[in-house]
Amino acid sequence: MRKIAGTLLGKSVAGAVRLRGKSSAQALPGLVVEKIVPGYLPAMLKQLPDGVTIITGTNGKTTTTKMVVELLRANGKRVLTNPTGSNMTRGIISSVSQQAKHGGKLPFDIAVLEMDEAYAKHFTTMLRPKFVLGLNASRDQLDRFGEVDTVAKLISETMLAATEGIITNADDKRLSAAVREAKTPVHYFGVSPKLLKFFPRDDELVAIDASTPTLQAADVPLAVELTDFEGATATYRLGKTIETVPLHVTGQHNFQNAAAALALVRAIMPDIEPAKLIKQLELVKPAFGRGQTFMLKDGSALQLNLVKNPASFRQGLASYVKVSTNVMIAINDRVADSRDMSWLWDVDFSSLQGQTIELTAGSRAVDMALRLQYDAVPVKNIEPDLDAALKTFCALPGDKVIFASYTAMLHLHAALERKKDL
Repeated sequence: MRKIAGTLLGKSVAGAVRLRGKSSAQALPGLVVEKIVPGYLPAMLKQLPDGVTIITGTNGKTTTTKMVVELLRANGKRVLTNPTGSNMTRGIISSVSQQAKHGGKLPFDIAVLEMDEAYAKHFTTMLRPKFVLGLNASRDQLDRFGEVDTVAKLISETMLAATEGIITNADDKRLSAAVREAKTPVHYFGVSPKLLKFFPRDDELVAIDASTPTLQAADVPLAVELTDFEGATATYRLGKTIETVPLHVTGQHNFQNAAAALALVRAIMPDIEPAKLIKQLELVKPAFGRGQTFMLKDGSALQLNLVKNPASFRQGLASYVKVSTNVMIAINDRVADSRDMSWLWDVDFSSLQGQTIELTAGSRAVDMALRLQYDAVPVKNIEPDLDAALKTFCALPGDKVIFASYTAMLHLHAALERKKDL
């Protein structure tokens, strides 16, 4: 009865939200179901024959989840997921209620759920996942999590709740150390030693002691290793097999996320041939607001990238800014972005020297321009209003890239979807 009641309630609230034109209110149905039908989520997910897989970590959750889901579907699995990246209780309940049948049945084999670092640990007290992928741990939302050790502890406790397999980053010393004594099988992904300079650890980003070594192939066998990349092409070692693949999901951070996705899928479905997996990976497109490209009316391309902490911002700058690229940075300070914006001062913007930022936008547009000034990066215009900033930016000739905090990204994404003729 609980499954039927919660499903019908979630669908009804979602329908009412859509009637009011609030399609972006992804978590509201889940909020209502959570309050009125407690225990709905674990009751629903217990139906799945292949159980629940959790993907968590500071950066890369949404993109990695999309990769895993598409690879599993390509190999015959019916996958339930939360595709918009709404990764806390309410968003996940909303997604489950919308994808369930009216009678409360879930027509899926497995759930692959992106989960917020803090909520993932809470979820495991309700339902133990079969597999957990822990991507990385770095400072994020300082006003919510505190320091990086707190984040790592939350992710590690979630990984240790897995019943069939743990997948984690051999190059993240906090996460790899936490699972060394795990009783559940551990599958590591990582990058070759020559590529480590492109994937700095959190300690290196703030120039404190980063001397603690990471695990490498000599210490543990890597299920998947990123061995090289150039442009949009990446090379992976899967066991003894080496495969090179051109990817639609670009950016060096996403090449690392792809290694994580491949390691997880190989743990869930170990009989799939590596070459087949790699070919399927080639077809995956960028996730919602994470490197997504919009073609504008004048024929130019605009790429929208989420940035939310020093690590993600640094990786974005390294991957997407070329000499001829027009750049806009949109930063808000709402709860979902983090009220504490001190993290901007830990981002190294020196790679932008010699280039002019066309616009800073959002509620912290002035703060962003000030921060850039300290790294000798000039800003042409400051426009707190996101819609006005987007209109000005889209009118510029040439290709464009926007780096945006979470709520700014959601606003800009919705605007770009509405105004295809910009």
